[in-house]
Amino acid sequence: MNYGELNQWFLREQQWALLLILAAPLAGALFSYCTISLGPRRQMLAGWIAVCAAFVSFAVSVCFWLFLDWSAEGGAANSGVFLFPWIAAGGLHLDAALKLDSLSLTMILTVTGVGTLIHLYAIGYMAHDHSKPRFFSYFNLFLFFMLLLVLADNLGLMFVGWEGVGLCSYLLIGFWHQQMPNARAGQKAFVVNRIGDAGFLLGMFLLAAEVGSLDFDAVQDQIAYLNPWAIEAACMLLLLGAVGKSAQIPLFVWLPDAMAGPTPVSALIHAATMVTAGVYMIVRLSPLYNAAPAVQFIILALGSLTALLAASIALVQYDIKKVLAYSTVSQLGYMFMALGAGAYSYAMFHLVTHAFFKGLLFMAAGAVITGCRHEQDMRRFGGLWSPMWGTFIAYLAGTYAIAGLPLGSGAYSKEAILWAVYTAPDTAAGLTLFNLVSWGGLFWGIGLAVAFLTACYMTRSLVLTFFGSYRGEGEASESSATMLVAMAVLIPPAMFFGHSRGIPLLESLRPWARQDLLLSQSELMRDDLYRALEHIALFAAGAGVVLMLLAYSIGRGFMMRLGNCIPERINPLCCKWWVDELYEYLIVRPLAFTARVLFFAVDRKLIDRSIDLSAEIAGASGQMLGLLHTGRIGHYLLIMLAGLFFGAAFWLVF
Repeated sequence: MNYGELNQWFLREQQWALLLILAAPLAGALFSYCTISLGPRRQMLAGWIAVCAAFVSFAVSVCFWLFLDWSAEGGAANSGVFLFPWIAAGGLHLDAALKLDSLSLTMILTVTGVGTLIHLYAIGYMAHDHSKPRFFSYFNLFLFFMLLLVLADNLGLMFVGWEGVGLCSYLLIGFWHQQMPNARAGQKAFVVNRIGDAGFLLGMFLLAAEVGSLDFDAVQDQIAYLNPWAIEAACMLLLLGAVGKSAQIPLFVWLPDAMAGPTPVSALIHAATMVTAGVYMIVRLSPLYNAAPAVQFIILALGSLTALLAASIALVQYDIKKVLAYSTVSQLGYMFMALGAGAYSYAMFHLVTHAFFKGLLFMAAGAVITGCRHEQDMRRFGGLWSPMWGTFIAYLAGTYAIAGLPLGSGAYSKEAILWAVYTAPDTAAGLTLFNLVSWGGLFWGIGLAVAFLTACYMTRSLVLTFFGSYRGEGEASESSATMLVAMAVLIPPAMFFGHSRGIPLLESLRPWARQDLLLSQSELMRDDLYRALEHIALFAAGAGVVLMLLAYSIGRGFMMRLGNCIPERINPLCCKWWVDELYEYLIVRPLAFTARVLFFAVDRKLIDRSIDLSAEIAGASGQMLGLLHTGRIGHYLLIMLAGLFFGAAFWLVF
C-alpha cells in the first residue's frame, strides 16, 4: 500500500482512529492491572503493556498530523465523532462527542509523545518496586483522562477528564502511601484542586443558564448576545479552575508537594499533562476570554506574580526535584502571561517547548536520584558528570533550553511571550501605573527578571549536581538502558524545537492569536522592536548563567557564607514567602478548630446525646410496658376491667 492509498484509507477510517487514541490507554490500564496475578518477575510486563498503549495513541496522532490538511488558513481540517446522547435536562442537551482540530492535535501530540517516553523511562525507574501493575495502570489511566479532556467537544465532557486527571494525580502522588508525608501530599493536591474545580463547575452552570449549551461552538456563536457581566463572571469562575490545575497564585501550593510521588509521576504531571490543562482550557475558550478584557488583565497579573514568586523560591532550594517543581510553577506563569496578553498561540508554543525540556529535566533528575541511592539533596551531589555522563548531557540540554540561551527552544517561546506582553493591547498595556510606566512594560520587566532568575537557579542546580567533587556516600552509577534511551530521544526536541516555529502544525494555531501577532518568524526577525527585546532577554539569560558559574566556582565559599548569614527561619526565600504558613493560620487551623467544635459540641454532645436519650426513653418505655405482660390471665382481666372502668367514666363525664 503506497502513501496515497494509505492516506485515503485513513481519511475513511478517521473516526475509528480518533476513538483508538482514547481506547488504547484505557485498555492498557486494564491489562496492566491484570498482570497483578502474575509472579513478581513477570509483572514487568505491565510496564511494556503501558508503553505500547501510549505509543499506539501517539502513532495514531502522528497519522492525523500527516494525513489531514492542517493549513495556516485556520486549521480547517477537523475530525470528530459522536459517541452517545448524554444529558437532556430542561433546555440543556449535551452529547458525549469528541473533536479534533489543530489545537487539540497539538496537545495530543505533546501528551502522547512525551507521555510515551516517560512511560518507557518509568520501566527502568520502577524496576525494583513491588506494585508495578498498579503503578502502570494508574499511569495509563492518567493518560486516558488527559486525552479525554483535550478531545472533548464540550465543557461537560472536558470536566469528566478534568476530574479524572485530578483523581489519578491523587493516586500517583500518594503512590507510596505507606509513608505519611506522601499520603498528605496526595491529599493536599486533591483538596486544593477541588477548590478550583468548584469554580469550574459554577462557571459551567452559568454558561449553561445563559447559553443553553456547553458545546464550544455554541458558546462561541452566542458570545455577541450574552450580557457582559455574564461573560466576565463565567470567565472568572472558569479561571479559578485553571488557577487550581495550573498552579497559579493562590492555589499553587500543591504542586511543589507533589514531588512526594515517584519521579516519573512528577515528569508526567509537570511536563505535558495535568498542569497544562488550565492553559489549554483558556485557549479553547479564547473567544470568550477575548470578550472579557478585565479578566485577561487579571490573568496577566496572576501569571507575572506567580512566575516571579516561584522563580525566587527556586533560587534557594536544595532538593533537586523541588527546584524543578518551582520552575514548573514559574514557567506556567509565563504561559498565563501569554494568555493575559491575548497571545494564545504563544502560550501553546511555550507549553510544547516546556513539555520537552521539563520532561527531560525531570527524567535526568530521577536518574541522578536513583544513581545516588535515592538522595535528593544537591549538597550531597557533585562531580557526577563523569560517572553519569549520559544523564549529564540530558540535564545540560534541558538546562540550556529552559534558561533561554541562544538557539535553545525555550529562548524562542520566551522571547515571543515577552514581545507579546510588551505589545499587549490597550486593555492592559494602554493603562499606566501612576502615569509612570505602562502595564505592558511593567509585566515585561517582571518577565525579564524571571528569565534572569531561571538561568540562575538552573545553572546553580547544574553546578551543584554535576561539577566539583562528589559529596555523597558510596559511588554514583549510571541509569538503566530504558531511562537513557528515553532521555536521548527527548534531547533533540528539547533543544531545537524552537527552530521549527514555522512548521505547519504551529502555523495552524494562528486562529488562537492576536491579530497583530500573525507574523511569520522571518517577519518577526525583521521587526526592530522584537530584535531589541530578544537581545535584552538573551543578555539577561546569559548574565544569569555567568553569575552562577562564577558564584559556585570562584566564589563558592562566599556563597556558603552568604547563605549562612541569614537564618533559614527568617529568610523569606527559604521559607517560601511563608505562603504555606499563611494558609495554615488563616485557613487550615480555623477550619480544623471549627471541625473539632462541630464534632465534640454538635455531633457528640447534641446529636449523639439526643439519639442516646431517645434510645434510653424507648428502652425505659419498653421495660415499663414489659411489666404489664406477665403471662397471667388474672392480670390481663384486671387490666381489661380497669380499662372499661376508666372508659365508662370518661364517657359519663365528657
